[in-house]
Amino acid sequence: MKPQLRRIIREELLRSIVWIGLGIVGWPIVISEVAWLDTTALTVFGLPALTWALLTTGAIAVRVATSTELQVQTPVGLSISLLFGIMLGGVGAVYLATAGGYSALRIIAAYVAVTSITVLWYWFVGSDTADTPMTT
Repeated sequence: MKPQLRRIIREELLRSIVWIGLGIVGWPIVISEVAWLDTTALTVFGLPALTWALLTTGAIAVRVATSTELQVQTPVGLSISLLFGIMLGGVGAVYLATAGGYSALRIIAAYVAVTSITVLWYWFVGSDTADTPMTT
């Protein structure tokens, strides 16, 4: 195994601790709130493991294919933070529509509106701040 591939796998496995933690905490909450999903050993243990495996292998595949470092830095870090916020908002929207009992149409409309406004704001404001040199 190449040293760079070994380093990528090691870093992503360390980062995946967060994914498994969120899966262990999040999936039981969703399972207990949603009536159409039965509480079985497969759903309680399988869904967090499947979530962890898919997110970890996806992150490894993206890093190997693009050969980019997924480090939080000023111009790129803001984009990664924006993407993470959009994903987290999507999870929240799905939770509100399935377990919260809110109207799916209203939740989707609110999610699309907030996401669009945030992306437009980042596009207008983020391009100016990315060129600003940092001083210490």
